[in-house]
Amino acid sequence: MNKLIFILLAGILSSCGTKNNFVQQKTDLTDKWDTIRPLANPDKGWYHHMLDNGVHKYLIQDEKDLSSFTGMDHLYLRLAWAFLEPEEGKFDWSYIDNIVEKYVPLGYKISFRISCKETGVAPDAVPKEVNGIRYATPYWVSQAGAKGSERPEFGSASWTPDWDDPVYLEKLDNFHRAFAEKYDGKSWVRYVDVGSIGEWGEGHTYFSTRIPPSVEEIKTHMNLHLKHYKNTQLIVADDLLAYEKSKEDQQELLNYALENGFSLRDDSPMVQGYMENDLETWTVRHPEFFAEVYKTRPIVFELEHYGKVKSNGYWPGKNGAGMIPEYQLTGADIFRNAVKIMRPTYVGFHGYLGEWLSDNPDFTKEILNICGYWYFPKSVNSTLYKDGRLSFEMEWLNKGVAPAYSVYQLRGKLMPADSSAGSIDFIIENSGNKNWMPGQIFNEKYTAILNRKPEGDYQLVIQLFDKKSGKPVEIGLSENSKDNEFFILQKLKF
Repeated sequence: MNKLIFILLAGILSSCGTKNNFVQQKTDLTDKWDTIRPLANPDKGWYHHMLDNGVHKYLIQDEKDLSSFTGMDHLYLRLAWAFLEPEEGKFDWSYIDNIVEKYVPLGYKISFRISCKETGVAPDAVPKEVNGIRYATPYWVSQAGAKGSERPEFGSASWTPDWDDPVYLEKLDNFHRAFAEKYDGKSWVRYVDVGSIGEWGEGHTYFSTRIPPSVEEIKTHMNLHLKHYKNTQLIVADDLLAYEKSKEDQQELLNYALENGFSLRDDSPMVQGYMENDLETWTVRHPEFFAEVYKTRPIVFELEHYGKVKSNGYWPGKNGAGMIPEYQLTGADIFRNAVKIMRPTYVGFHGYLGEWLSDNPDFTKEILNICGYWYFPKSVNSTLYKDGRLSFEMEWLNKGVAPAYSVYQLRGKLMPADSSAGSIDFIIENSGNKNWMPGQIFNEKYTAILNRKPEGDYQLVIQLFDKKSGKPVEIGLSENSKDNEFFILQKLKF
């Protein structure tokens, strides 16, 4: 009796499958994975400090270095306010616009930090020196009555504004209003840092007064940026939230930043003091700051000046693979593990392009892949129904350190063996990719309505696509799996 029931049930299930489906097939894709090929993708990658510590450092020495740098996403411009507003209300945007006009048409994005305190000399790091005092905040601001420290006890003779001075804040507000009117919301702007407090805009005052900015002063400067930048990702450095602060104050400032949409950057892993004191966390001083932020917004990694890392003996060997005798670790290990802790989407090496690429050809590709998202399809299971629906399930693995923050399409085709028949194309607007968190496998179910019935031999090919940039999103399959810009997932017979 039990045997008869089993036979009847099997027949019913088989009949249902035959009635509804033309074909069902599952294919494992892991043997097609390529974890070496560098993938230059939208919304992630390397950035280059093109203006840094002034207007002459880290300029591009050979344009071929930039054009050959796979995965270079954006150029980072950090310069003193005084360069941009030499007289009150009279702006000189040429330092920025010359770069924008040359490099944005080539596909590069731009990010900004405008600083109010620098430690370098005039006329490179700051444009003006008066009676031996250097001014990153325009000299005319102090002449208008803003209070500040002319000769700090520590460091160089540079003017440091009082961060809560009303005249300073009024003039700063006017400047950022003008800056935002010109640049906020431009499609090529990646982010704007809050750079108006501390040395080099990093939020600390180690080389000037060593008086930490108060919680209220920091919130005031964050609010000033929030007031003007309505369409641009705002970034705060970890030191702005943490310098000489209690745990309670740190948490208050972090919560305030997150509640108001700010993301974070770390300036700078592999600094000598951090190597000596924070190696347990791979020189990331505040790993707890990044633990939740990366899930919803992009993080920025800034290496200590690469030349300094090398002169300190922290980067021996090609690709940083040599052992640092003092620590019995390689520089690449420290960098790599700092990336895994911070989970950045954008990574900067803080040096000259040619020198970095010459020293680190393989490491550059490795970090390009793991920063941000890095997608691998694990399997595909396709079913074609008689009503013209193609249903397929895909398992996706994100091997990067962060998710993506934009939705990508899934574009697909059924490609016939007989090319004269033409492909059957479809688009799924949301691939589900924003949910693909690092190190997890996600099973996505897709359904496409086909415009005609396939008959014979076909290949299912797909690509992820970013509508915003108009570019495909490369996935971690081998080049041999590609048909133009699409990847072959499986062969099907209808």
